[in-house]
Amino acid sequence: MNESEQSVYQKKMEAKLMKLKADMKQLEAEIKEQKADARLDIQQRLQQLHQRGEDIKVKLHTLKKTSGAAWNQAKDGIASAWNEIEAAFQKARAEFKQQ
Repeated sequence: MNESEQSVYQKKMEAKLMKLKADMKQLEAEIKEQKADARLDIQQRLQQLHQRGEDIKVKLHTLKKTSGAAWNQAKDGIASAWNEIEAAFQKARAEFKQQ
């Protein structure tokens, strides 16, 4: 992958991460109206997702400094982490909506 493609990928992932953070903030606002026990569970899960998002942010920063095979490996790691965090958020949101 050339430098331009790497930059595009990185910007795309950063945009996805920003959108996810905005979605998490929206869900946090919605849960304030829930009962304390339900709210606590969702808040804990969102806190874990925030941390995982920060981990991805660090990986994206590291990605800027890599190239070649190392870049491809780092990209694969970020893609895997992204899929996990996105699935976990969707699950948390779905469970919240069911309450």
